[in-house]
Amino acid sequence: MMRISTLAAAALLITATLATTACGQSQGAAQGSGVSPDSLLDRANRGRMKGSDSARVTIVELSDFQCPYCRDFAATTWKQVDSAYVRTGRARVLYINLPLTSHREAFQAAEAAMCAGVQGKFWPMHDRLFAAQGEWSGKADAGERFDSYAQALELNMADWRDCTANDRTAPLIVGDAMQAAEARINGTPTFILNSPNGQRALTGAVPFEEFAREMDALLAAPAAGSAPAPAPQTAPAQP
Repeated sequence: MMRISTLAAAALLITATLATTACGQSQGAAQGSGVSPDSLLDRANRGRMKGSDSARVTIVELSDFQCPYCRDFAATTWKQVDSAYVRTGRARVLYINLPLTSHREAFQAAEAAMCAGVQGKFWPMHDRLFAAQGEWSGKADAGERFDSYAQALELNMADWRDCTANDRTAPLIVGDAMQAAEARINGTPTFILNSPNGQRALTGAVPFEEFAREMDALLAAPAAGSAPAPAPQTAPAQP
């Protein structure tokens, strides 16, 4: 588990990112279907969220597409979390990019996913990048591989290539990394589970059983500040 000070800093990261997303939603609605850089970033920002806005728990995942532990989590625990909590409306997920400098293709992979998110396909690209990590990690032709994944997802290739070639989503990725640094989070994967009932943090390729235990504790706890249940009334004693 993380220290309380780190959790407090991580809470600021969550609040700032969710506020940016909410702001992006209102701006995107005002701009309609325009293709300005601002609306592109709005769509990319919204695209990396999955689940119901009314979910009681927000899972913030700080991850690196080239990280082997992140790949292991994506291949096992993530699928179960998605099925048990996200698709049932009990949790939503926010993906935060933390491409480590030791991973040469990680930033480019993040751009591939975020640019797919502009077209509403962040999560399919997320799944493909992790499933095929062995194909592109450390390879000189990683960019060509990402291009082939985008084609397989039937993206508008002219738009996706423009987005990746011109680093259109780089401000979001750099912003993610800076917020993670401010929260003193430097390892991947890291998970912040945030709810009105409190906050939990997990690190590493956590098995589903451990992840579910923390999730269920947050979902079962009464909301912070809620009034206690009234004591049951007893009938007065008969004389």
